[in-house]
Amino acid sequence: MSRAPLLERSELVEIIAALGGRDPRSVDETLGSLELTWLVTELEQRYAVVLELSEAHLARIATVTDALDVLNSVLTTAAPADAGR
Repeated sequence: MSRAPLLERSELVEIIAALGGRDPRSVDETLGSLELTWLVTELEQRYAVVLELSEAHLARIATVTDALDVLNSVLTTAAPADAGR
């Protein structure tokens, strides 16, 4: 399986906006816990990976920009979702 590509900010915003069917332009910079959970789940499904986010990773995510930085870092080492099957 190929590695997931680096995420673009616009992609993250579109995924977040899909929660609740919002216009991407209405997405705030600040992320709520539900939005972060949605984002991680959607990325795991989209790229068929398991994102291992530690407490330290999660503590660093408060904004869309933070999420972009942390998730791009974690995606580079993410294991395929079917690894170990």
